[in-house]
Amino acid sequence: MVRFEEKQLVIKPIITAAFWENKKIPYEKIEKIEVTKESVIFSMKSGKEIKVNDPGIAAFYTEFGDMLRDYKIPFKTSLDNTGYDSIETVRERAAKTKETALSYANRSIKEKLGPEYELTAEIVERIIGTTLEFTLLKNGVTFEEANTVDSIDDIPLVDDMDIAFLSEWDPDSDRGTYYVVEEANDTNACEDYVQKCILDDLYSQKFARE
Repeated sequence: MVRFEEKQLVIKPIITAAFWENKKIPYEKIEKIEVTKESVIFSMKSGKEIKVNDPGIAAFYTEFGDMLRDYKIPFKTSLDNTGYDSIETVRERAAKTKETALSYANRSIKEKLGPEYELTAEIVERIIGTTLEFTLLKNGVTFEEANTVDSIDDIPLVDDMDIAFLSEWDPDSDRGTYYVVEEANDTNACEDYVQKCILDDLYSQKFARE
């Protein structure tokens, strides 16, 4: 369990025991951060290293990116899916992917659910990465029954779709480089994702079968 407090990051073990203490990592004492397949390594200004066996904390918390920017902390990942695309490229691919996904989805939705339904999407850009967040409307209003998935910012959605993940953060330039996922680079992969992860799920829900 991860908690981002005002001045420190607190890591609480999933399984608690008397001898397992919370790890408290003051932001201002972090020199750099590296993500490997197994862990997130916090190199402290004291020379100490703190390893957290949960690489996901660098990808699924908005506050992680805020911490990098606010405290000017260098970051890099040594994962296989490391990329070198600029944020400008990410924005370009996100816009194209949004167009492709909605065009494909809404042709099907209006045929199967009716013309009163429409899928919309918002491009959400965070330091840790960019996503498309999908919402189903009915007669122009959010259809709550279908928006049952919470985003990482706790906003109800139909689902979301990753566009890019942060590969490296340079605090001096206040810029990152990113890995753009296949679905944002290939039309067929995008449409396949929309079908399997969004449409198939929508059509299996009770409201769609009534």
